[in-house]
Amino acid sequence: MPKPASPRMAKPSNGPSSRKPRTSLPPGSNGGETLVAPTLSREALANRAYAIYLARGGQPGNDLGDWLQAEAELRQELERAGSAPRE
Repeated sequence: MPKPASPRMAKPSNGPSSRKPRTSLPPGSNGGETLVAPTLSREALANRAYAIYLARGGQPGNDLGDWLQAEAELRQELERAGSAPRE
C-alpha cells in the first residue's frame, strides 16, 4: 500500500533579511556591466577550414587538422584585435 502523501509545509519566514547590502564589489567584478566576448562562429570556422583545404591542394584526409588550424588562426586574429573569444 503506498504511503499517504504528507502535506507540504511552507518554509518559515525569518523576518526581514539580516544580511547587509554589499557595499564593495568582489574581486574581478566589473560593476554590473556585462562584457561579451566574441565567439568563433561555425560558419567562419568552416569557411577558413575550407580555404585551408583548398590551399593544400584539396587532398582529403585532414579535415580535423584543417578545422583545428582554422580555429587557431581565427583565435589569433581575434586576440590581435583585442578580444579573446569565448569557449
